[in-house]
Amino acid sequence: MSSASKDSEKLHPEEAITSLLLIRHGHTEATEAGLLYTDPEARLTEKGVDQAQAISKWIPKHNPQVLIANTAQRVQATADIISEATGMVPIICQGFDEWRVGEWEGRTYLDIKKNDPDIYADWSKDPITNRPPGGESIEDLCERIRDNLLALVKTHEGKTVAFVTHAGIIRAILVNALGMSVHNFWRLSVPTGSVSRVDFSANFATVHFVSLRPDL
Repeated sequence: MSSASKDSEKLHPEEAITSLLLIRHGHTEATEAGLLYTDPEARLTEKGVDQAQAISKWIPKHNPQVLIANTAQRVQATADIISEATGMVPIICQGFDEWRVGEWEGRTYLDIKKNDPDIYADWSKDPITNRPPGGESIEDLCERIRDNLLALVKTHEGKTVAFVTHAGIIRAILVNALGMSVHNFWRLSVPTGSVSRVDFSANFATVHFVSLRPDL
């Protein structure tokens, strides 16, 4: 084989790359209070709106072709601000609601520890595999998101997707993309108004950056 032929060979076969720009919704009062919540009616604060506007100015240079959100008001409000700046119409995608905390909805860990010490003690022995009363475990969450993530990547194969979602969903996607133990879930910091990028193909995933803050 000639050297020219060798030089023209590909190290790996070409694959379609799907880029996910994972955007955590803007700041809310519940976030500020440290509440556990899936509440679909929680609204953005003024700070949250500012964060969404900063993302809307930052994101066009990454040329997203698709904008995805879910039915939570704080997610849709963030997506709507991005939509106004980019012209993309948000697509509502089911199956990516936040960690389901069951009976702990609207409470803080400190409140639970103080008022339900036995339940909290049992849960905190393994906060990854144990479930809040009436809720799902972090392990359950990561499995749910893994299955829905595969479908999302297949649907938008080869495109750059701006995906507005929740902190728990972004952590679960990162855990799955990196093939890491789910016990690392809580070690990933995903603040409001942040963006993380993960590229997917048929055979690999690459994390390019995590929790970039366009508003800072």
